[in-house]
Amino acid sequence: MKKGNWKKIMSILAATIGTTFVITSLVAKKEIGKSQYKDESNQMNPLEGKKVVFIENDDEIENADGVRGHLEAIGDSDYKVGFYEKYIKRGFDIVLSFGGLVVLSPILGAIALAIKIDDPGPVLFTQKRMGQNKKYFKLHKFRSMKMCTPHDVPTHQLENPEQYITRVGKFLRSHSLDELPQIWDIFIGDSGIIGTTKKNLDFTRVSLA
Repeated sequence: MKKGNWKKIMSILAATIGTTFVITSLVAKKEIGKSQYKDESNQMNPLEGKKVVFIENDDEIENADGVRGHLEAIGDSDYKVGFYEKYIKRGFDIVLSFGGLVVLSPILGAIALAIKIDDPGPVLFTQKRMGQNKKYFKLHKFRSMKMCTPHDVPTHQLENPEQYITRVGKFLRSHSLDELPQIWDIFIGDSGIIGTTKKNLDFTRVSLA
């Protein structure tokens, strides 16, 4: 292939990637508010921006982390995003997550189709997670449970939860492919490449036992 043809192909490729990045960034900017419950004030974390203490109490219901107790605010947090986290780390997050979305797009599309065929319904499901400075956000995953699964019962509290996992879901979970949509959470800024979420919990433990 002639050198001039290579330059033309590379120019078209660069323009395509650049356009895709701009469009994806605009979509992300629009979606970030929804993912952080900005339109659902009743779903936002009342402890956001607070210093908290975890009160261990064996009389309370066990949470998803297997501990009993609750968080209480003890004042305002003095947490501030540093230069590294705000610019350098965030820059890496954007570049790597966008690259992941582009490279893995065929796989993401194939998984979405397989989920639809195996058990018709939404391809994705969301979980409420605590992110930076205790801000709640919606974590995205590929749906691995059947549509008939009780929605008001945590998975670990279901009786024989294996019966609710789809065939495709079982494969996705065994290979951690159900977590691939979290690349989008990284791109829009809810999560980070290092660690599952960018947290500043700023809390201590107190036991009532």
